[in-house]
Amino acid sequence: MTSIRSIIPGIVLLAGAMMLNAAFAQEAKNPVLARLGNGETITEKDLTQYVGRRIDLKAVARNASGVTTVVQEMALARALALEGQSLGVPPRSEKGDTRFDDIYAHTIFSKISPACETPKDEAAARDFYDKNPKAFTLPTAIRLSRVILPVAEKVDGEPAGTWLMNQVQAIGAGRQKFEDAARRAEQAYKLDAQGDLGWVMLNEENLILRALGDANQGDIVGPVKDGDFVYLFQVTEKRPSQVVPWTEVSAVAAKRAVSYCREQARIDVQQRMFQKYGVQLDENAVRSLFEAK
Repeated sequence: MTSIRSIIPGIVLLAGAMMLNAAFAQEAKNPVLARLGNGETITEKDLTQYVGRRIDLKAVARNASGVTTVVQEMALARALALEGQSLGVPPRSEKGDTRFDDIYAHTIFSKISPACETPKDEAAARDFYDKNPKAFTLPTAIRLSRVILPVAEKVDGEPAGTWLMNQVQAIGAGRQKFEDAARRAEQAYKLDAQGDLGWVMLNEENLILRALGDANQGDIVGPVKDGDFVYLFQVTEKRPSQVVPWTEVSAVAAKRAVSYCREQARIDVQQRMFQKYGVQLDENAVRSLFEAK
């Protein structure tokens, strides 16, 4: 006869497994995009609600790179809220989203950030210029042509990704030019610019632009899927990074000193707050939001 003592552990294990499976199922329906050291999570539902009230971010959140930026902003708002509590700063009394309170977060950010002062005269501005060349450095720039299509779009009866791959082969074989592919794509999709985009500054934040930084003049890059769209790029010209001469920036150097100070302050505060409150972003979970579509 089986004793009740031997049955109970089995029941506990079964219940634990059922709870764990339920938790996994819940997370699959509402993926966790970021975690804090105190156990808090930022989920897809949180993201949807946040972007819903931040109209300025809707265009940013069209792809994985943009959503990562938004989730970072949300995580920083939460970390600053926790920092505010530790400093004894009372929360705002207004109704609304108290978890991601951007106004309260900005208050705390201002409290823990250094003051950014305008150089008092041209000599001080020139001194800042000499000591901070990075503030006056133009990043690598490329003259970029692009074909963009929704993933679900079909061109000449073929899925967008397949059609773009065929265009790469045709261009490589000399049967057509990149401009021909752009003109054909424009007939299928007109909501975004096709073809020559002009000069584009490369940066480290956007994954696609970061990848294009390794391309040489004349190279074709893609097809690349990002979010709901698939892209094909051609680098037609490339201009290396360079420090702008003093004579060209002297009139705006004082303003640049302030804006650069604020940029660096944000980077510093985010690093400190993320480390202090154990913020971890799950970029794979962010990408999966678009891969599942």
